[in-house]
Amino acid sequence: MTIKNPDNVNWLVVIVLYVITLLGSLASYSYEILNGKQFLLWTLIAQIFISIFAGTLVIFIASYFNWEFEFAGGAAGLAGWSGANLVKILEDKFLKKLKEKE
Repeated sequence: MTIKNPDNVNWLVVIVLYVITLLGSLASYSYEILNGKQFLLWTLIAQIFISIFAGTLVIFIASYFNWEFEFAGGAAGLAGWSGANLVKILEDKFLKKLKEKE
């Protein structure tokens, strides 16, 4: 497996994708608050951590497939919004692929 040279990474793009992921996370939590859920700081912090993890997975996927910035940004925002749901979907797909190879 090829590992891309870190000297060729556009770090500004990566930072912007993380900001978009964070905005997706905050938007998702704000939507839950608007729908009557009680605000809890620790829940917000946990949601942000999970969303950043999901966004990181999307950034890796976008890098691997050489996605355009706009598409990667949209996917990162959705990853921030979806958070744990996206991680669970990716986990299920990964485990399914592993079982197929056995």
